Amino acid sequence: MPSKQAVPPELLELARRQGGLVSAEQCEAAGVGPSRRHNLVAEGAWHRVTRGVFDTGSTPADLHPNDVARLRAVWSALLANRRAIAVGTGALMLHGVQGLPRRLAPESALPRGAAGRAREGTTLRQYVTRAETVRINGREVVDAELALVQALPTLSRDDAVASLDSALYQGLIEPTQLVTIRRRLRRRRDSLKVIPWLALADGRAESPPESHARLRLHDAGIAPDDLQRELFDSAGCFLGRADMVWYLGSGRWLIVEIDSQEFHGTDRQAEHDAVRQNGLLGEGRNIILRFFPTHLSTGDVVDRVAKILTREKWRPHGPIPPPLTTAVPASPSPLLAATAVVNGLAGSAVVNGGGGISRR
Repeated sequence: MPSKQAVPPELLELARRQGGLVSAEQCEAAGVGPSRRHNLVAEGAWHRVTRGVFDTGSTPADLHPNDVARLRAVWSALLANRRAIAVGTGALMLHGVQGLPRRLAPESALPRGAAGRAREGTTLRQYVTRAETVRINGREVVDAELALVQALPTLSRDDAVASLDSALYQGLIEPTQLVTIRRRLRRRRDSLKVIPWLALADGRAESPPESHARLRLHDAGIAPDDLQRELFDSAGCFLGRADMVWYLGSGRWLIVEIDSQEFHGTDRQAEHDAVRQNGLLGEGRNIILRFFPTHLSTGDVVDRVAKILTREKWRPHGPIPPPLTTAVPASPSPLLAATAVVNGLAGSAVVNGGGGISRR
């Protein structure tokens, strides 16, 4: 019987939750002893990542390859030492924070900042975590606030802001904790560049591509007037929630959508979006731009938005209609503003392909 089939299913299931990796200790608990592990590696069914850590090849089918690679980095450090605590970017990954770099450093720390010998391919930090840990998937992980303090100085500005946005959006930290994070960063090396980035964080961003697009527009001096604005027609019917908007005056808006995926999940979804968009087209009062993540590296987002805003004589920090509360429930995100009602949105012009604004 092939070796891979002989591996207990519960061990492979555990490996899938750990980016495909298992420790020698976990193998022993599942009845896969040293000789069996040696044979699996010799046959090429498994690969040794570092001493006492094995790659089974059983990765989660529902995860993007980049997320699998991040998980492998996190667990390669944790499985190398049973006392290891997830810190920095690894801890953020286990908390579910989005916007992290594609490649994460396999790093961990020991309780009370104790010194130790790191396994090959991993880094052992001497971080004093005190009692600021939680348990995730059976391992100690520093809480989201401390993980951000540790990770932010190692990230680029775009990744740092996207990670902050994600942590805020998911409620892993509260906006008031940004003050604490700022104070704690002052005591860390390489933090001077990071502190100004905190002011750019916005928990209304629903994906890293939205955060990155907002930063590009901010750098160009054309930051949006509002984010995640809920739009209604004159009869009070909900039209959708726009990622970013600029008020063009006279009840007209420029609406920008940043899609996280390049294609709709189903034909029915595409049909639903088309029908909704047709309702916005009628009078051509508004302009909708829809972009994909690939546009962020070309400058297309900034160029197209800037061209329209220049043509419409838009000015930053100009007056915009205030949001009006209605009987319609607000967005589930605790960080979004009250439901916004904008009259006179019976029609829109669509630029750069189909799409429309986000569904609630």
